[in-house]
Amino acid sequence: MKKQFTTQRKWSAIVALTLAVVVTFMAALQSYGVTKVEELIVYDIKGSLDRAYEEALESDKLFDIEVPSAQLQTIKIFDADDNLVLSVVMEKDGVVEDEKAKKMLNRAEFLASYSNTSIYKLID
Repeated sequence: MKKQFTTQRKWSAIVALTLAVVVTFMAALQSYGVTKVEELIVYDIKGSLDRAYEEALESDKLFDIEVPSAQLQTIKIFDADDNLVLSVVMEKDGVVEDEKAKKMLNRAEFLASYSNTSIYKLID
């Protein structure tokens, strides 16, 4: 029984080795041949840049993007009767330069902020 397993192993090894040799040989035949010399590719740099510039100009026409130059912040101050007393528009993180607006802002209480608008109410 032991001799039968040894014989089967030998034949399996021989068949596997033969199959590996045949596959390798066939692959070598398929890849064998005269290689062609590739032609040199010459780039037209000026033409490429011109085309890229034209495409960039065309893409600007497709998308109309408005970029704000500076973010603005609005401060609105209301009196006790909820009437608008003062509205100041300034750059975000800017300083209020109007003296009247500074005094009113110091007397007012902050209520809310929405988007770029801050709302204050005067304290009596």
